[in-house]
Amino acid sequence: MLSCPKKLSTKNTLMILASIFFILFSFVSTNQFTAYAKDECKDISDKEDQLECYAKKEEETRKKLESTKSKIDETLNTITQLSSQLSVTQSQLTSVQNSIDDTLKALDEINENLADRNEKLSDKISFRNNLLRNYSKKNILSELELFFSENNSGLNGFQLSSFIYAFNKATSEETLAIIGTLNSEIKQFEENKKESENLKSELEKAQADLISIKNSLAIKKVSEEEEKKELEEKAEGYEEELEKLQSKILALKYSEEGGTVGDYEGAISKTPDPPFGGKAFAAFSFGAYTHYNGMSQYGAKARADEGQDYKKIIKFYYGEDVKDKGDDFPDEICVEGYGEMSYQKYLYGIAEMPSSWDSDALKAQAIAARSYAYRRTKGGGCICTTQSCQVFSKSKSDNPPDSWKKAVNDTEDMIIGGDTGKSGYGWYSSTTGGYVNIGGWDAKDGFKGWQDGKAYEKKSPWFYKAWYTKSYSDGSTCDHPHPWLTEKEMADILNSYVVYTKGSSGEKGHITPRSDCWGGDPYSLDEMAEKADKYGKKYTSVSDVDVTVSSGGYTSTVTFQTNNGSVSFDGPTLKTVFNLRAPGYLAIRSRLYDFKLEN
Repeated sequence: MLSCPKKLSTKNTLMILASIFFILFSFVSTNQFTAYAKDECKDISDKEDQLECYAKKEEETRKKLESTKSKIDETLNTITQLSSQLSVTQSQLTSVQNSIDDTLKALDEINENLADRNEKLSDKISFRNNLLRNYSKKNILSELELFFSENNSGLNGFQLSSFIYAFNKATSEETLAIIGTLNSEIKQFEENKKESENLKSELEKAQADLISIKNSLAIKKVSEEEEKKELEEKAEGYEEELEKLQSKILALKYSEEGGTVGDYEGAISKTPDPPFGGKAFAAFSFGAYTHYNGMSQYGAKARADEGQDYKKIIKFYYGEDVKDKGDDFPDEICVEGYGEMSYQKYLYGIAEMPSSWDSDALKAQAIAARSYAYRRTKGGGCICTTQSCQVFSKSKSDNPPDSWKKAVNDTEDMIIGGDTGKSGYGWYSSTTGGYVNIGGWDAKDGFKGWQDGKAYEKKSPWFYKAWYTKSYSDGSTCDHPHPWLTEKEMADILNSYVVYTKGSSGEKGHITPRSDCWGGDPYSLDEMAEKADKYGKKYTSVSDVDVTVSSGGYTSTVTFQTNNGSVSFDGPTLKTVFNLRAPGYLAIRSRLYDFKLEN
């Protein structure tokens, strides 16, 4: 007799069904972000009020950026959770599918057993019916006839009758017992089949529910990923705005109002000695705050003193020859506050170079000033009279010094050749630090000459200067009346570099001067060190410094010997960090700079 298969339990199925759950979460709402809002600060005339306005906007933008990045983190967390739940759901689907496969296998076995039992049952019933029919046929004779009949078995009638009766009875009872057993097995298999079919239906429903959950989670994950992308774009916009605001703040804090020489030469200022013992570090800029385009006025002076004529000077600084201004050159120019006046009258009043300088330097200045004014007003409008354009003095125009008037008159028909839209067309500044964008190194023998102290503008008071006053003309020093940093303060600049390059936007917002002169919420030296330590680079000591200058005219790397060994920093980035963090009005005003160490 075949044994019945083990009855399938629904316990595992119920556990699977009980584990199905829906994930409830809220979506982060977004607002349309405009990265380039109107600049309400640029029209404020007072510099300090303008600085305060930009500082306030910078703080607001920084908070918006922090909030947006916080939302990005939340969204990332949600996406991670959804990914995990999708993994769990797939695991559940696999488990349910395995249970369905096991159930189908069991159903196949049950159906196979049922077919076998039904076939056997049919055989037993047929055997029983044949037995009954034979028994009936054999009992056609009466019992008396059977008793007295003769047969070939050697049995008398009584014996034969008794044997047939006993055989038929035994056969019939066994057949009935087998039929009963088969019926019982068939009934059990049919019950198992029904239970398995019900279990299969439950599992298929569970599978459908899980698929629905998985699809729902997948849709939510896609939605969160789209939300994350939008937030990242929003954060990128805030970061751009923040960088622009920080650039404006840096320009307002550390720009030099006297960007050109003016009518009189600036006095040479001596860098004060360190007012404390131990190691002292100072940043020295090559040149003033400048655009590096066009003529260096001190360079033009030195070249003229050396014997170069104005045409050669123009050629080096602008890469163009002097040319005739042409018949289409206007006779008059609109001067802000004074209206129309002749070009010559306007140029007589240009107060951008001392009249005592060599005539060729004055002629180069006159050509540059004429070219700049032409470019500035070519599209219409008036030219301003401050350094925002070029300085104009009405009293000088009415009574120009002879040397300057002669330079203007001798170059009346001359402008710089080339396209008026070319970078540097007519631009000039007092001192570039020895390098201009078009001409390159402004020194005898080029870069080597610059290294050997042969820069043409080396006699400028701005050529190599440690800046620690508000401007060259304004001697305000806030609370730091010298350019020197202690070793701990220098280490603080390096720690600020780490936070600036690796920290969050919120942390970067605390990289401001530790002074009552500026707003914001600066970290203390110890707090900055702790933040840097969090990113694996905490500087506590600095023993030496060395600068590498690029052939492109800027400080490319600054290498410090520190408690972390020899460490090199990107020059342009270090300049930005120094200007953001250095105390008082300490600043690096040029892309070409140096560090000095005194013990």
